[in-house]
Amino acid sequence: MIDASSGGDSALLRDPFGLGGATDERMHPASVLRVVRRNFLSWRRFYRASLVSALGDPLLFLFGIGWGLGRFVGEIDGVPYAQFVASGIVASSVMNVATFETTFSTFARMREQRTYEAIRATPVSLTEIMAGDVLWACCKCLLTATVMTLVLWVAGLLRSPWAALLPLAGFLVGVPFGAIGMCVTSRAQSWDYFTYYFTFGVSLMFYFSGIFFPLASMPGALQAIAWCLPLAHGVAITRALALGTLGPMLLVHAAVLALYCGITFRLAARWMHRRLVT
Repeated sequence: MIDASSGGDSALLRDPFGLGGATDERMHPASVLRVVRRNFLSWRRFYRASLVSALGDPLLFLFGIGWGLGRFVGEIDGVPYAQFVASGIVASSVMNVATFETTFSTFARMREQRTYEAIRATPVSLTEIMAGDVLWACCKCLLTATVMTLVLWVAGLLRSPWAALLPLAGFLVGVPFGAIGMCVTSRAQSWDYFTYYFTFGVSLMFYFSGIFFPLASMPGALQAIAWCLPLAHGVAITRALALGTLGPMLLVHAAVLALYCGITFRLAARWMHRRLVT
């Protein structure tokens, strides 16, 4: 076991989420990276199917809605509809990748495959396993956003050199969605439980976060609700980078996503601890 009092553990964080100082709740970056490596080695065996599922839907939406419907819609806010939709699709694809990884995949590792139980028999703590799953989800978001950026660049749907930062934005936007997915998984008792989140959470965000139309076109009350959704802020960030419309509001959007990440991962750590440790 890793001793938090030893002199060589300066990078170790003891009970960072206020879980009562239990040994199982320590956080050490090296242990988190080991979990990421384990997930990568497992994913490497079926990466082709994973990439198809991660990129298939967003590309179909892009070409079907952006170019198909876009021919009849024209421009929105002075931007061709295909370009307008493309920048939002990047954020939604990141949301889907992070969500699926920290819901279905994490639940399988936790309950069906007993991977969590096996890793906890080592010096790696439960919180480190959860953080590793979230970080791994963000790495997959980075890969997805990179491929999406290349496709959009070849298709001529990126207007700004700032679009080169879309892969990094995809990684960072994936963090809160990974934490939210982990929070949902910590409460899930069966596979069917995820239906509630995907129907009333993921689908709601997909259609009402400004991907297909500006939020300003909605009534004031609905706009306020929409801006409470994390995907709306993710779309605002990716759209600003893709179109070159950067401004100080990007810091506000990033702060909201950071707040979502901090709150939901703390809740996930508490609930998962109660479920698997106590």
